[in-house]
Amino acid sequence: MGFGLGFWLGGLALGKAGPLLSPAFDRRAHVNSRAMSFAATPGLRRCRKLHRCGVAVWGLWAFLLVAGTASAATVNQPLQEAAADTSAQGRNKVPVMVISASLYEQDENEVPKPVDLVTRDQLLANMHSNLTDVLAGTPGFTQIWEYHSPLVLRGMNSKRLLVMKNGNRKVGTFPGGFFGQDLNVYEARSTEIVKGPGSVIYGSGAISGIVNIVSRSPFGARESSHELSLGYGSNNQEFLGLFQSSRTTPTGGFILGGRFRETDDMTYGNGTIGKNSDVQDKDLSLTLGRAVLGGELSLNLDYHLGDWGKPRGFNGPGKAFTQIRNEEERYHADFAYALPMAGWIRSLHLTGYFDGGTRDYYKYKHSLVQDRITGLDLVHYKDHYGGGRVYIVGQPATRHTITSGLDGYLFRLDNPAEIFDYYDDTAGVLPGYEGAGQESFGLFVNDELELSPAWRLVLGIRHDMARVKEGSSAGDGDEGRNRTRHATSGNVGVVYSPGTQTHLSANLGRAFRMPTAEEMFTEVISCKGIKLGNPDLQPEYSWNLDLGLRGRAMAGRLEYDLALFYNRLDQYITEEVDREHEDVDFTYENTDAVIYGGEFSASALMGRPFTPRGGLHAGLGASYVYGKDLTGQDDPLFGIPPLQISWEMKYRQRCSLSWLSRYSVAIKGHHAAGQNRVPPVPGGGDGGPWGYETSEAHFTLDASLRMELAGLPGLPSVRLVVRNLMDESYWPFGSYLPAMGRNFKTVVSWAF
Repeated sequence: MGFGLGFWLGGLALGKAGPLLSPAFDRRAHVNSRAMSFAATPGLRRCRKLHRCGVAVWGLWAFLLVAGTASAATVNQPLQEAAADTSAQGRNKVPVMVISASLYEQDENEVPKPVDLVTRDQLLANMHSNLTDVLAGTPGFTQIWEYHSPLVLRGMNSKRLLVMKNGNRKVGTFPGGFFGQDLNVYEARSTEIVKGPGSVIYGSGAISGIVNIVSRSPFGARESSHELSLGYGSNNQEFLGLFQSSRTTPTGGFILGGRFRETDDMTYGNGTIGKNSDVQDKDLSLTLGRAVLGGELSLNLDYHLGDWGKPRGFNGPGKAFTQIRNEEERYHADFAYALPMAGWIRSLHLTGYFDGGTRDYYKYKHSLVQDRITGLDLVHYKDHYGGGRVYIVGQPATRHTITSGLDGYLFRLDNPAEIFDYYDDTAGVLPGYEGAGQESFGLFVNDELELSPAWRLVLGIRHDMARVKEGSSAGDGDEGRNRTRHATSGNVGVVYSPGTQTHLSANLGRAFRMPTAEEMFTEVISCKGIKLGNPDLQPEYSWNLDLGLRGRAMAGRLEYDLALFYNRLDQYITEEVDREHEDVDFTYENTDAVIYGGEFSASALMGRPFTPRGGLHAGLGASYVYGKDLTGQDDPLFGIPPLQISWEMKYRQRCSLSWLSRYSVAIKGHHAAGQNRVPPVPGGGDGGPWGYETSEAHFTLDASLRMELAGLPGLPSVRLVVRNLMDESYWPFGSYLPAMGRNFKTVVSWAF
């Protein structure tokens, strides 16, 4: 365990440290030094290279230490390609089990909605940088930017997609919802995706679907494992260091992990530099488990430090003279207790979580005439939230399972701001809001009944009460306004399996989303402009119909999944120009909308064209979404992506060489159609950071090589990935900026 702490602390000490400010800290000196530092890019780059060399030394030290103690540990190879392969080409080998659909483990074929799974091995194989990268390869998701990007599923952004860690909701402090840049995705065992309404189990926000990041369990076979990964990306000089050390037993254990990631500015496909796009992430996580009173108690702790910028011009060519930085620090803790029961109640579950942190938002203003920073808006976001869930999983009969319980959460946010004018050398303070937020409480019942070997019925109902709190404003101590809203959601689903290889499903669900404090009350400074809430907003409601067909054919060599959906959104919350208040750009209004479309994916084993120990695999994925704002005749809805098609060809080969046990070679193609159907900018302004720009069709290629080496300590796994192989210059859907150009990535992993 010591090697892991040393590796992470080395990155913390040698990397660019985030600010840990005391009450006596000189803020003006700090922001002035930050403004000056932007002109010192060459020296900063050289310094960062020294940082990366230092972290590499820590990594090599950790490797040598683990190699020397490997003989004392039980050998474990979690990073190797195992039989339980859940990639697009290998899912037909082992049934995919998920826990997010109904709060207990079940086969994906029992769920009447589309289900996808991304494993930790797949993350390493592609050297994903964050949650946006992880989800981009799943049909139905759309990626806008490289790092800090809205999570868009079925044409709906993060506000209507519920992101969770171990079943506990994550809440963002950005106007677009939770973006996921502060999550260490490598700490997870897997990322589960359930598309379609999920409000019956999880409450507000689960309209387009849910994403659940599931941590590794400290319970299991008695074994120890130590993993180390080092990666490099050529385009933005990215360095990635990961470690994970664990000891599991049937009665509990521990898992310690960490990440250090740092980049310079990226280079676009047209050769220009994406100024201010550098990123740094530091993460440390610890999971503990212990058998207590006949049940299993697990505790997960996370710590994150981040320092990152948004590329200049990301929010429109008219705003290319602003420069935005974010410095954030976050803490997360969650626990889960599962107690087996006698009788028809199979188990009792208790979960809880707490998140807290700060984010300093720097918005620098630059003058081309004087070639200097002329002003700064600095917003200090400080938030905390937490909640819990108590529920039972019951089985009144052999083929009848009931999940029922109650849950709730509370979120609070402070957002004071400082305004600096470097022309006049003046500064001011905006008190902002203190204690703004929302709280919610809900009761739910989910009933799953196997009517026969071929028919399965799923029923659910939930009621929520939420209160939205303005908090005190302008430093006057007034508690502000409160609004209480109620919502009822439900679900009816059926799965018909005429055979073991074919499954047809239909699901009708009603989901909802409560308006947030920002949308109802607060005035905030954003990259888009000044936004003011609307206290009369009503909750969004969604009636969603999902139809699905999934199965296997050709003796299990072909697997396919087709999902169609129709979503009617009542009281859809959208942005409108504020014409009533001076110095306010936008507010929020309720309207109605319709979104429909579908996703398709298939994978097949094409045969063994070269040797009996090899296999050629092919994969195909596609998604299409159409959205209408019902305010007019057929008005485009904001954020609707174009048709997207992706494919993959992959060859795997087992070897008996003394130095190589297996390898695989893959090539992936992605095609996005043009999208000319975008809404007009509200009020004829200059728009927001994304969604109002048309996009042209583009095609990109990726390639990869993976080798599992033999005869060396830790059985190294070497991955070579080339993103945007042809170095195409293109603009992703909705973006004002081109995408990253060709990027060679290398990851080497050791497992003991």
